[in-house]
Amino acid sequence: MDKKNYLTKEEQLLFSTIQHTNVIDHAFIQELFPTYTTQKINKLCHQLLTKGYLYPIKRGAYIVNTTPSDKPLIQNPFQIASYIHQGYLGFSSALRIYDLISYEPFTIFIITPEISEERHLGEYLFKTVAMGKKATGASYTNGVYVSTLEKTLFDCMYKPQYAGGYQEILHVLETIKRLDWSQLLTFFKRFASNALFQRSGYLFDVAKEHNLIHPPSSFLKDFRKHIGNTTKLVPGKPSKGTYIRQWKLIDNLGVQALLSEG
Repeated sequence: MDKKNYLTKEEQLLFSTIQHTNVIDHAFIQELFPTYTTQKINKLCHQLLTKGYLYPIKRGAYIVNTTPSDKPLIQNPFQIASYIHQGYLGFSSALRIYDLISYEPFTIFIITPEISEERHLGEYLFKTVAMGKKATGASYTNGVYVSTLEKTLFDCMYKPQYAGGYQEILHVLETIKRLDWSQLLTFFKRFASNALFQRSGYLFDVAKEHNLIHPPSSFLKDFRKHIGNTTKLVPGKPSKGTYIRQWKLIDNLGVQALLSEG
């Protein structure tokens, strides 16, 4: 065995206990070994880190490498997210957790009230998105904090670029088996601008017309109560497109594009 990676008896005991855990921190180790002092935990973690069995996330928190490496061997990126920033998983990350998209996203979205930043770990980009008062509506699911299904849909409508775009959102809507339409409407009433009501209402309308969703009859009526000035479906794109009178909206993407597979 490479001397650099050789484990002492104490290191071997710790590693054999944690090797099947994706992420650990000092508090977790203290629970496993209550007689260990803080100094001893620091020393053992430093030794395992030096030998490539741990990879630092932040002070006192590590990714566990099943084999020694100078790179992080990430098994579950969603569990790592909570150690980067306290918040909840959202956007395409939440869609994957709910099995509403089939691909494995290599950008992991963490929603917080105030912090926006990006950090690379291995092949993953951990993107923290500040949402202010909108950073709410999460539950503990599958071992992580993630936005509820209804809050996920609101967040995706609010920032569709983090959910694969409107085409992906319509595909997700078609895939969902059960949805609390009342709860979804509540999030819009709390946080949506008139423009967001118009863009989202139009998308729900398109989905309904093409038999992708079956919302209650009152759902879209509530959205139409919040129609303001004329807006564009995709704000950053040119205004050329079809004017949708009932939503006071310019569809500058097109229904055919919205319903395409990508």
